[in-house]
Amino acid sequence: MNDAHHASDLPEHDPAEATRWFNQWHVYRSIVDRDWMCHRGIFTAIKQWVLLRHPGPFTLLDLGCGDASFINRTFADTALWAYTGIDASQTAIAKARAELANARFQVRLVEADLLAFLRGHAGGDREAFDVMLTSFAVHHLPTPEKGEFFRQAVPRLAPGGTLLYGDIFRRAGETREQYLDAYVSMMRNEWQGLAPEDLTSTCEHVTQRDFPERVETVREMAREAGFRHEPQELFSDATGFYRLLAFRKEPG
Repeated sequence: MNDAHHASDLPEHDPAEATRWFNQWHVYRSIVDRDWMCHRGIFTAIKQWVLLRHPGPFTLLDLGCGDASFINRTFADTALWAYTGIDASQTAIAKARAELANARFQVRLVEADLLAFLRGHAGGDREAFDVMLTSFAVHHLPTPEKGEFFRQAVPRLAPGGTLLYGDIFRRAGETREQYLDAYVSMMRNEWQGLAPEDLTSTCEHVTQRDFPERVETVREMAREAGFRHEPQELFSDATGFYRLLAFRKEPG
């Protein structure tokens, strides 16, 4: 892939470090509640896709589930019957457990790194799921681990299953440095509801832990991993930073 980062630029994948910022849960909730990262549009598109493509009972694996605050409202009117949420943050899992306490579908929550779970460790028993969801989690992985994410995802999807991949992306021709300049500038200009110290810590988190790819790179990774169908783009915001892609596995 012609978009690979230099090895010296890549951090080691450290789940504890990657989730440490999310323990400041009031900051995360401010971002979600003000819809600064387009969660509403992404999850609306997810619901529309699931209603169309998965009308019968289905299982869902949510990788990087956070507090699962969108799960009930997104899947309440769908045929979801079993939900598995994975997150490396103990805080997130505790909040997800409270959020889904009265869910009408089966719920299993696992505190684990998403790659470890996909590999079959940390509670992952290699079962296959009808739908796999990841939202704003994979861009924290270095480029080689993103490729592994797709390779591990293929066998964990049932035939005909869907990987719904919502994340931050670099725009066409944009380097990581250009992305950081543009994204941090946008945050400082538009995320006015955060306290100054919270905005500073969030900008530092982005600068240190964000390694988004361009769309064409993600598509190539998925194709090399075994997703033969061209992905469908279900959502894109006006800035081009936020997108939702649907990758479908061959039916048989």
